[in-house]
Amino acid sequence: MDQFQDRADAQIWNAIETKNLKQALKLVDKRLAKKHTPYHEALKIYIRALSPQATEKSAVLMHLEELAEKKMVPSELVVTELYDDALSEVLPDPQEQWARIVGELRWQCVKALPKNEDSSLKCFQACLARNDLDHARQIANSLEKTFPRNHAYIFWNISTMFLFSMSPNCPEIQKKIWGGLALGQIGKLATATKQAADQKQLPIRSIQFPQELLLLHRITKAYGKAEQTLDYIQDPLLGPESAVAKGEWELWRMKLDLLQKSQNWKVILETTASLLKRARTKDGSSQYAEARLSDWIVWDAYIRSASELKNPELKSRVRAEIEAYLDPACKIDKSWKRNASLALVKLAFESSGTSSISPNDDINSYRVIVVTKYLEEYANASTAYNDLRPFVSKLSRDERKQLLDVLDKKIVSQSLSTIRQITEAINTSKLRYLLRCCLPEYERSQSPGKKIGQDAFTCISCSKPCGISCKHCLTLMAEETIKSYRAAASDDELVSDLPSTDRHPADDFSVLAAMCLVKLALVESVHSSEPLNSCRVSYLLQAAVLLEVASVPSRSNFQISLMLIRVYRYIGCGSLAMRAFERLALKQVQLDTLSYVILDRISTFHPHPFEQLPNGSDKTRTPIEQLQKQRKLYKSAQEHSIKNVWLSFKHSSYNSVFEIREVQDTLSRSLARVMSVVESTKIARLLEPKRPLAEISQEYDILAPNTELSEVPFSDTNDYETFPNYESSTGPRFEEISRFVPRPADSRYRQSLITQKILLVIDPSTPTSGEGLILRQWLKQYLNSQKQQQHSSTAGSEDLTQPEALAKSTYDAMALIIHHASDRSLWTEPDIKDKLDGYNKDLAESLEKHLALIDKMEGLVPAFESTLHALYTAHEVGTAAANFCDWFSKKGKDVYDKQAEANKSVSDLGQRLLQATIGKCAAVKKGLDEGGWIDKVLECVLPEEIDGQQGASPLIVEALRDHLDEGFMEQWAGEVAESWRDSITGLSLLKAAAKA
Repeated sequence: MDQFQDRADAQIWNAIETKNLKQALKLVDKRLAKKHTPYHEALKIYIRALSPQATEKSAVLMHLEELAEKKMVPSELVVTELYDDALSEVLPDPQEQWARIVGELRWQCVKALPKNEDSSLKCFQACLARNDLDHARQIANSLEKTFPRNHAYIFWNISTMFLFSMSPNCPEIQKKIWGGLALGQIGKLATATKQAADQKQLPIRSIQFPQELLLLHRITKAYGKAEQTLDYIQDPLLGPESAVAKGEWELWRMKLDLLQKSQNWKVILETTASLLKRARTKDGSSQYAEARLSDWIVWDAYIRSASELKNPELKSRVRAEIEAYLDPACKIDKSWKRNASLALVKLAFESSGTSSISPNDDINSYRVIVVTKYLEEYANASTAYNDLRPFVSKLSRDERKQLLDVLDKKIVSQSLSTIRQITEAINTSKLRYLLRCCLPEYERSQSPGKKIGQDAFTCISCSKPCGISCKHCLTLMAEETIKSYRAAASDDELVSDLPSTDRHPADDFSVLAAMCLVKLALVESVHSSEPLNSCRVSYLLQAAVLLEVASVPSRSNFQISLMLIRVYRYIGCGSLAMRAFERLALKQVQLDTLSYVILDRISTFHPHPFEQLPNGSDKTRTPIEQLQKQRKLYKSAQEHSIKNVWLSFKHSSYNSVFEIREVQDTLSRSLARVMSVVESTKIARLLEPKRPLAEISQEYDILAPNTELSEVPFSDTNDYETFPNYESSTGPRFEEISRFVPRPADSRYRQSLITQKILLVIDPSTPTSGEGLILRQWLKQYLNSQKQQQHSSTAGSEDLTQPEALAKSTYDAMALIIHHASDRSLWTEPDIKDKLDGYNKDLAESLEKHLALIDKMEGLVPAFESTLHALYTAHEVGTAAANFCDWFSKKGKDVYDKQAEANKSVSDLGQRLLQATIGKCAAVKKGLDEGGWIDKVLECVLPEEIDGQQGASPLIVEALRDHLDEGFMEQWAGEVAESWRDSITGLSLLKAAAKA
């Protein structure tokens, strides 16, 4: 703060700037002795707030709270701002205190000087910035009343009332009150708009702009009735066709959506027919100014409404509209014409009849002919496959065979000499993959016999015995696409002018081949005692090297990098997974939506620095640094949100106010945000075992207090759509099919937060009084919530790995024992002994199961993700068992007297678990210290035939031999071996932690 009232104040501020606070106080006291002013009183409080002494800061906070309680009226804005700065010095992140103290002072300042518009605006902006929506609402109301001729302030008042009603800080009983007031006020403005005699000269208190219309519909949707929302959107003066709407496309989207929900098919038909006709009609300057109105959602609603009305004549009407677009005389842009062509396909699938437009109708069905015709016209478009996939998925078996025959003939005669031809061939291959592999797989997965043996079915594509996936069909597709990629990528001149940010046109051949290889790997059983001798690992390494080759000319291909991360994680190559992750070059919100691909469970995979990042990369060398980047995103997102909300108000962009707030609310409770807290804390515990856990938790916590007990679910903002997907639109995405471990889930992260609190209770550095007492009170609250809502934090087995499920059982038992054995009020219960005996038995059983899991582990070398995950998790559980027993031993007589005996078994099992874990770690290190790993990798990728058996498909091996460069292979195999060695470096942390 650098303001002063006159020249005499300059000395005070100079003393503040030089941090001579004693001199500054002396000078300000001198000024106050001469004349007591509110400004100098506030300045004195600000100077005291700068003091490093906790007692002084506490006194300042008490003084500020007294001012707010007395509803002190600041004489001028500068006084309020000094108090604002003082509070920020005392509490760096005041949150609720700001609203109670400074927010109230700012509101009192506005009330005292309502006509000072500049002061009111600054206070309004400050309240928005601090999320103090209650005082912002009051200030906006004051602005509207004081400046009735200002049209914007009317909507500021309505918007802030609506914002406050949706805020978690708004008392539940007041939500409907403020929401209802916002609805009532904007409803009056809507009525005034409809009643205006001249729509070009609307009164001040009316709706005049598209953003105000969007606000009307948003508030009505939230607090009004569905019929009211529909009435507004259909009103010619308030809907998308009104003069006020000014052609706002979002209003048309809203109208079509509401009409379809109300199933008013006749109105939808007439509305969409009108829009499509307008879109292909030229304006006075011979331009298709309203071409946007032929968006696919309009065609989709048009065809659906015609189908729902079940009038055969309407189908002819729809066909006539399509033909009008496809007529050569219509010069509308080809992207809108493509929508019309796709509408023809949709119409064919919506129709119950099979009328033909081809003399070959006796050979192929009408639907197959329509699909083929669309493919002939648009196969050179990269979107053609996604356009047709939903329709091809609806074909009958006979129709699929017909289409597959057509596509097989195209493959025989295909050329790959131009980018256009490559794109056509890729779309054809994807459709063949869909027809031969994906659709039959989905049907078989829905069969009652899906749990029967591996060859329980007969493949409808090749007639061979198969399981859910047909190995024969996947092998042929993999071989074919590897060869196609090799042919398409061999012409360097074809892409000589391709920008570095673009992907190679043949990339999708490589991605499709890798998908087939991953599916083949999933068909094979989990690796044996010699992982590199298993077909599963052979197929995964083949997929990895194929994608690495493709990544050389296409560094920016997101899909290749995402697949590489998944494969490398499974086979335990942490540094190679991180190299692929860095190629993604994530920015802004992508750090929230895509970080999960590498950082989820990173603490039990690669918690240590990446010592061996290939290609000399020096970016983000530790997981902690990467997680730090993510935390910075959340801070910057909040700052941008504050700034942009104010700018949206300033520029009357009301819809964006709510969009920004919704995004910020989502980010504040996203799964990725929780992940960053969980993983950072777990890594820090491993890297700094002697550091107090409370200190670690405080450093990395960016969540609301007791988030783990909140009934509000975490928001899954993770991006699963960017992952490549050529699967059937009716079945699971490839991202889901290819998961080797359960995906991020609300229940697992919530359990992780609870586990951290339990570990904090028994941490050796946690004091028994003060913080320890607060934690035990939290534990009681948590266990009570578990009784009331058994589902609230119960992670299902589908959300957890086996080690995680065993760890959860251990921590659940520990929590119950700690609570019952340390709460004296429970010792008088008649069944206390039986309860504790049961909990101790559960704890011992879970530790025994965990010990058995570690003892039975085989195939340790090289250490894959599952191996590393099991070892790190077991070490955490073993360490927790030791701390658990140590915590009780320090409590002495403050715990139930029978617990000491039970702890002997827990201590013994915990130590045995730690020793078993350390023993397996030693075996992993010893195995990787041996030589010959490069040759083993090469042999696994391209195995030689031994005794008539080769393991991985000979067809795929031969295709890869022709495609892969020997020098590249050797270099890559060396990187894989080095990455395995790097991944196990962190196991030394477990040994050190166990000794500690």
